[in-house]
This record gives sequence, C-alpha cells and structure tokens, in this order.
Amino acid sequence: MYWIKQILRFAIFTALLLLFVWFAVTLFVWVKSAEPSNTSTLFNIRSNVHWLKTDSALKFSFSASRTMSVRVLSNGIFESQPLDDQPVNYAIEYQLLDAKGAIIYRGTYHHAAKAASNDFQQQVKQIIENREALAVASGQSFYLNREELQQAATITLKLIPENAQLKGVVVRVHAQTSNSITDPAKAWLKRPTEWRERMTNYHTIGENALTNEEKYNSVMLDWQKLAPQGVPNIDFRADLLYESLPYNVLNHDFSTQLDLDSLFISEQLSASFRVYEHTEYLLSHSENANLTFVWHDLRQLDAPKPLTPEMLSTTQARLSNLPAGLVTISASAPTSIRVFSNGVDPIVPLHSYYYMLNAQTPVYYQVSPKSDIALEWRAPIGSTLSVSLYSNNERIKDYVFTATAEQALFDRLITETTERQTLPTAEKRYLAIPDNVNQIKIEAEDAMVKLQARSPTFNYLNHRCDPVCDPESPIYQGIDAWFSQRADNHYLFHTQKQIASVRLFEAPPEVPELLPQYRSKDLDQLLAVSDIALVPIEQAYFDNSVPQMEFEYRQVAKSALFKLGKATSYPSSVIVKQQHKPTLFEVPLNSLQIEELANTQALFINQGLPRTVRKIRLYKVAKTTPLTVAVSENNLQPNALVVKVFSAEPQAEITVATALDSTKVITPSDEYTILAKHFVLHLNPAQTRMFFNPNHADLYEYPSITLPLFQDLTSPKTMTLSFSHDVWISVLEEHEQPDATLNWWQDETP
Repeated sequence: MYWIKQILRFAIFTALLLLFVWFAVTLFVWVKSAEPSNTSTLFNIRSNVHWLKTDSALKFSFSASRTMSVRVLSNGIFESQPLDDQPVNYAIEYQLLDAKGAIIYRGTYHHAAKAASNDFQQQVKQIIENREALAVASGQSFYLNREELQQAATITLKLIPENAQLKGVVVRVHAQTSNSITDPAKAWLKRPTEWRERMTNYHTIGENALTNEEKYNSVMLDWQKLAPQGVPNIDFRADLLYESLPYNVLNHDFSTQLDLDSLFISEQLSASFRVYEHTEYLLSHSENANLTFVWHDLRQLDAPKPLTPEMLSTTQARLSNLPAGLVTISASAPTSIRVFSNGVDPIVPLHSYYYMLNAQTPVYYQVSPKSDIALEWRAPIGSTLSVSLYSNNERIKDYVFTATAEQALFDRLITETTERQTLPTAEKRYLAIPDNVNQIKIEAEDAMVKLQARSPTFNYLNHRCDPVCDPESPIYQGIDAWFSQRADNHYLFHTQKQIASVRLFEAPPEVPELLPQYRSKDLDQLLAVSDIALVPIEQAYFDNSVPQMEFEYRQVAKSALFKLGKATSYPSSVIVKQQHKPTLFEVPLNSLQIEELANTQALFINQGLPRTVRKIRLYKVAKTTPLTVAVSENNLQPNALVVKVFSAEPQAEITVATALDSTKVITPSDEYTILAKHFVLHLNPAQTRMFFNPNHADLYEYPSITLPLFQDLTSPKTMTLSFSHDVWISVLEEHEQPDATLNWWQDETP
C-alpha cells in the first residue's frame, strides 16, 4: 500500500510538472510572437486595429465642428512574408454621411505598399491575431480636410481588394481636434501667418507631410482615435499592431524615399531660408553633399557673401553669428539638407497648391462682386489661359493670357511619390470684379492655376522691424492681403489627383536696372513745426555714386578742422555736437571761433571723403491729426512714396495707417496697389539719431514704410497718414530720374 501511494503521488506530481512546462512553453511562444522583431522601443507603440470587410463597411462618427481633419491609417496583412519584393495594391472606399445618414460624398483611395522587413525600423513590425504573428505591409494613410467634413457626421470604410496575396487590411481612424474645447480656433490663430498659410494650402500631401515637431509647434492640435460604431465588444477585443512611427509612407518606390522635411537641392533647384540675429543654425546633410551657401542682405546695403559653415562632423555643420538676411543653398549634384534654428526647430518652407488644368478639365470659381482677384499660373512658355467672367451663367467678358515665365530656380513641384520636379515661375494678373460677375471659368491645355481674392476695403496689417521681423514671434502676426479660393469643382480635381503641391522658397532680391532717385516732399504748407537731424548715409552695395553734396558730412578731429582747404563749389559748413544745449548747431567754417569748441563732443564738416552722415529736414505730426499729402506734383507721378518715421521719445511700437485716394483700372494688370494699409513699426533702441531740436538731443528712428504706386492706378490724388503717437516724419518720392532743382533738404535716401 505504501508503494502504491508513493507511485500515485509521483504520477500526480509528474503530470502537474508536465502541465506547468507545457503552459510555460506556450506562454513563452505567445509572448515571443508578440514582441517586435526589431528590439528598438524608442518610438514603438501598440495600436488597436480593426479589419476592413468587403461586404459591409466600418462606420466612424465624429464632430464636424471640432474636427479639423480625419486621418485613415491602414496596413495590408499577409499570411506570411511574400517571396517577391513587389508592391501590393489595395483600395479603400470611403463615404461621408450627414447626420441623417444620407451620403454626401463617395470616394476611393488607392494604396501601394511593400511588406515591412523586420530590420526596417520605420516600418510596421507585426500584427497578432489569435496569438499568430502575421506579415504586415508598410503603413499607408490618407486625409480628409475640414472643408470636406463640414456637412459630414460619419465616415464609412470598406475594402476593395486588388491583390490575391493579401489576407486583409486593418485600419485605425484618428480625428484631429483642438486642445481647447471651448475655442477650437484659438490655438490656430495664435500661430504665425506663414504657418497658417502653409497648413491651409497643404491639400495634396496633407498634414502627413508634417513632422511631429511641426504638428506640436504649429497648430497645437491632437489626434483622437475614433472607435467604429456597431462592433460588439470594441473596447475589449481588437487586434494589436506593433509598429514604429511615422505611420505614413508616401513613396511607392521604396528604393528612393525622400524625407519630406528636408530641403532638396540640385543643379536646377536651389533652396533658401531667412536668418535672424542671435540665432544659430544647425545643418544636417549627407556625407558627400557639395553645398554652397551665400548670405544676402534683404535691404541690399551689403553685397552677397559666401559662407563657410563650421563642420561638426561629416554630416553636421553649423552657421552662427550671422546678421539678419537670407541664406541661399545650391549644389552641383542632387542632395538634400535639413536646417534647424537653435538646433531644435526645423526650417519649414511655405507650400501652396494649384489646380492642374488640361483640355478636358477647366476650373470654376464663385467670386464676390466688387472684390479683387489675383490669378496666378505656372505654365510652359507660349501656352495660353482663357479667363471667362460670368453673371448668373451668362458669359459677359473674356481674357486670354500667354505664359512667358521661364523655369523657377527655387520653387519646386512635389509629386505623389514625394519627388521634387522643376516648374515654371509663377505669373500673376490682377482684376477688379465688376458688380454683376459672380463666377469665373479658367481654361488651359497645360497649366497650374491658383486664384486668390480680397475685398478692396479689407484690412491689411504688416509689421516692420530693423532689419527683419522674426515670424516665429507671436507679437509679429499680421493680416495678409490675399486669401486662396477653393474651386467649385474641387472634388473633381481631388478625385482625379489634379491638385499639385508646390514648395516655395524666397529668392534673393535682384539688382534693379535703374537706381531709384528720391526727394523729400515740401510739407511747409501742411505742418507748422520742422527741424533738422543728422542720419547715417546708407547706400546699396551696387550704388557706385560717391556722396559729396553740401548737406553730407564726415566727422573730423578738432586739430585738423582749421587746416582744411576751401576749394569747393559750396561754402564749407561745420556741425558742432556739444554737451550742453543746444547739443547741435551749425556754423560756417570761416566764421567758427576756437572758443566755440570748448565743450565739443564731435565735429562734422561737409568736405572730403568718406561722408558718413546726412542732414535732413523733419516735420512734426500730432497723433490726433491725420496728414494728407498730394501724391503727384507738377503732373509727375512718383513710383512710390516712402515715409520715414522718428520719435523724440522711445516708444515700444508706433502704428501707422495709410489711405490712398485713387481709382483702379478695370482691365487686368500685372501690378496691384493696396489702397489702405496698416503698419506696426517696432523700435530698435540702437537706431538713435542726432537732433538739432533744443529740447531733444536724441531722435529714435523707426523702420521706413514704402508705399508703391503701381500702374493699376488712374490719377492718384492724395495719401492720408495717421499715427498712434506724436512723431517726426519725412515723406520721400521715388522717381526714375533725378530732379535738377532740389533744395538741400529734399535730396534724401530712404
């Protein structure tokens, strides 16, 4: 009996041990199958995914008022890793339903993807269904923007299989919503205008072209995952997808993937970015990139200068201690580069979208009567565009334009496969819409077209800094003049993939063929108080004229003052700066007494070279009194008016409103004059000037304002200026030819 008990006890123990070992091995195999093949977990996440069906659709509901866009992420699933390396095709049919369940739009989005290899960290890892590891295709995505979702409350998804190798397709759907529930536009409006313009124009590539840094720093929106409706136990049973970010893979040719956030450079395409003072720029590029960097002064006071970055490694370089301006990048062979300001924030160029017209697909726009439009196109040289104006479907006017622009050096087209291609330079025509016109039709056999509009009375606000305002600062947000219009047949272009995304770069300023000539307007009859100031002489680097007029001075030592010759065509004059009042006074050299120089701080004489300061006349304007000046005098219309603003007391900023009294031409023009503008001038404390005024020794100069007077004006009459503070101003006229009968204080430069 004893041995029987021992044998029975041993059998039970052995059975339990075998059962435990079997369970442990099974658990180990299950856990092992759930682990990513690549052990890097820095960006690895687990996502609940849902299988698409071919016979019934998954339904996802969302709030149209809070949803900025909907993102559909999908992955093709295989039973095992495919033997070949060819892309697999599948399509997703989506429908937008309104609150009553009626279909308002139906579309199909086609995908092509390859199976993700285990050692490719930026691809999907594996999916577990019933503890079984399956092969997964790379992640694909498409987006529906807010314009498409305004009348919708639900999106449905259904699979259209196109490849027999696929076991199926899994999806997850995210809705992009604002951080602020009570004010969904708050985060958006706080962002700089360039960011908002870029996001607004990103129709072809969509938000999936943005990096995570850009998303979090631009519009401050979150992606909220949506759960499908009518699926039992959705919160408890779902398949898990192990993957690493980013989700989206746009390029179907996996051997030539391009980083959408890098700046592509080649012999035909250059790039550029603005630089700001006290900002360091980190450059990340390939090891053998042969790049050339040139700094450009946007004011054109200094000539372009080649730059030599500090090399941190074979693929990292740094630019630092640069004055504000523009840096252009060129290369002798195709390459790419990423640029970060202060080593963190990526430099992001502006994007715009165009409708791609052909002989079968014209574009239609609804327009508001009495508004102004800006038609922009990019087309091969010699091709034509026909623009027809309609009034309630009745054609009343036609215009034909011929493309003349050559290939753009900086702008580039981004294709669906993220390839960068050259394209023609943009051309524009402006037109005032007649009262009875409410529709525009544009036809072309081969052209990319964009239409912008504005009300002639719409507010326009621009910030001016010395030298350049940083758009990343929230205090420099302005109001743009033009706003892009969506075509009536936008969905047709969308479904036919005829919406092109163009990446824009700023070109350096060109050297003008003729040097503009300036002269100050005589405001003696309008303003009672005037005085004189000394300001630095600033000349463009290409201006070879030598300043040696009687009202231009250079500093001279006291010991050399009385030894100067007097062989000049105008009397020698000396400006004395001293400690006590008046701090500045002017006296002829031949009448200057040595006793008058006892407390001298500086001496200036209108002889010799180089002349460094200029004597100008300023007029005082009260903040409560608008100033109206005549635009044209002696029947000679200037090309522009320049307003130079000074203040005797330093103000943080000065607001200037300008209003031009003129009428516009009613035919298309390649120039456009904004009649009413607002400017915010920001003080640079270092820009102090010497003042002859007995009550104020220093004068603070603000950035000047240039108001162009283009050929779209007919008989401009007056310009009215209003200021937020008491200021001292000088108003200059810009002409092509100099005036031979100027007074000394009239010959100025802006």
